[in-house]
Amino acid sequence: MKNVTQILKRDDGSEVRIVATPFDVIGDEVYVDVYVHHRKSPDEPWKLANDRPHPDWRKMSVSEYTRRGRAEIYQVASIGEILKARAAARELGLKSEGLFIVE
Repeated sequence: MKNVTQILKRDDGSEVRIVATPFDVIGDEVYVDVYVHHRKSPDEPWKLANDRPHPDWRKMSVSEYTRRGRAEIYQVASIGEILKARAAARELGLKSEGLFIVE
């Protein structure tokens, strides 16, 4: 299956890898899985970013939530970066013949 992979290099030397894979097409809707990996330097192995917020996120102030309460996936990659990869995977899914298509 084809996927879209973006590797983003940060100013501090860390890297973020966003992998978006189209997995199903129903009509003109493409469903896409998105995974975000990160590492502190190119010498370290990739680590999958968690998609769950901090367990106490409901008790945090807005500033504390922004600093450490959001899911790890949104701490290492912006929503715009994730949506860009998802949109590219959606286009790939619309052009691909290898996906399961339901009319």
